[in-house]
Amino acid sequence: MHRLNWLLSRFLVLGYSTTIALTTVSTSTLAETTLRIGGSGTDLATIRQLADIFSATQNNLAIEIPPSLGSSGGVKALQAGKLDIAITSRPLKPKEQTPSIRAFKYAQTPLVFAAARKNPTDGITSTQLKDIYSGKSPYWPDGTVARPILRPKSDSDTLLVEKHLPWMIEPLQQAYQRRGVPIATTDQNSADKIASVPGAIGTSTLSLIIAEQRPLKSLKLNGITPSIESITNGHYSLVKDLYIVISKDSNEVVTKFIKFLTSKEGKNILERTGHKAIHFSL
Repeated sequence: MHRLNWLLSRFLVLGYSTTIALTTVSTSTLAETTLRIGGSGTDLATIRQLADIFSATQNNLAIEIPPSLGSSGGVKALQAGKLDIAITSRPLKPKEQTPSIRAFKYAQTPLVFAAARKNPTDGITSTQLKDIYSGKSPYWPDGTVARPILRPKSDSDTLLVEKHLPWMIEPLQQAYQRRGVPIATTDQNSADKIASVPGAIGTSTLSLIIAEQRPLKSLKLNGITPSIESITNGHYSLVKDLYIVISKDSNEVVTKFIKFLTSKEGKNILERTGHKAIHFSL
């Protein structure tokens, strides 16, 4: 309960006290309805793009999108009535699966190892990744020092890497034990550090890099480019599933937004921002 109260207070402080900078709001100053969307930072920029276009088709609608609450925080805020839609970058956990909410997978995007755009390296091999994270040979091909940016051990990025690249489990554990290796707590924090720390490498997603226009590059992994095509044909295995979570008694505005999300226009926006769109129906 203490954790939930903390998350909700964070939502209120960050989400409402900085409305102009951090939320998407309709142009109407007399909005009769507010649609509140939040959760994982992975896809918030794309959701903002969708919300902007959707809100322009509605009368007297305001849309509020607070900064990243994380997948768990988004689900808790939804269950507490503080959100109308939660965005998660993982399936619901067993303890989150209740009769009052429903989750739908709406897209997939490549999980990538990213570096600053100015980094001359375009790709990385399994051996190079293991050597960089373990500290055995922490250098880029041009000889500059490579600095891993970690995510928390329980984060979906870490769990996906360990699941699909089991040879990275030991190097990751060694990286956590090394002094001074930074741990980024949110997707945006991770992208900030990868862009700003000299020689940095860390996980991000193709969708975040495109939608937030980050000065980052998605590195080829063993010669395979992270892309919609490569995750569709199964050549690239690091894939992040994205879910929209709603209450079973959601209002009409939620239903309309989901119909827009699954429309041809919504699909086009998703594909332009590095997603493989997945159709679903309520």
